[in-house]
Amino acid sequence: MESLVRNMRIIWRAELLIIEAKLNVAAKRIGATAFAGLIFIFGLGMLNVAGFFALEEIWGPVYAALGVSIADFLIAALLILWASRLTTGPELELAREVRDAGLEELEAKAEHIQDEVMAVRDELLALKKSMASFSRNPLDSTINSLLTPILTLLIKSLSKSKN
Repeated sequence: MESLVRNMRIIWRAELLIIEAKLNVAAKRIGATAFAGLIFIFGLGMLNVAGFFALEEIWGPVYAALGVSIADFLIAALLILWASRLTTGPELELAREVRDAGLEELEAKAEHIQDEVMAVRDELLALKKSMASFSRNPLDSTINSLLTPILTLLIKSLSKSKN
């Protein structure tokens, strides 16, 4: 029973590690996406103004605004692409292996317990049969249990007397 509880704790801890790893990645993705959004907003605000004024003299007002906005969109797209490619580390795979090993051991223990229960059931059925037989004919079962040792002794004594 103690190993069953230990296996359940191991499985529980492994599941917690898996959930924690997934939550960490989700938090990083959300943070990176939010940061990309923040850069997008500030990029459209401050950097656009600065870039616009710098490019206005070279390209003119229309092309300067277009160039600055394209640069902002590219930066935001790169950050979103980076955030979407974040994955869990090797600790997630290790946690899954520990969980699977715990489940396998738990299944083996359950099969062992089931075999023990079936053996106890078979013994109880045999006991029930013998009790039913004894209750129907108590003299027969007593004679059978005494007759075997008596016959064994008789056979031994007869074989000794011949020798």
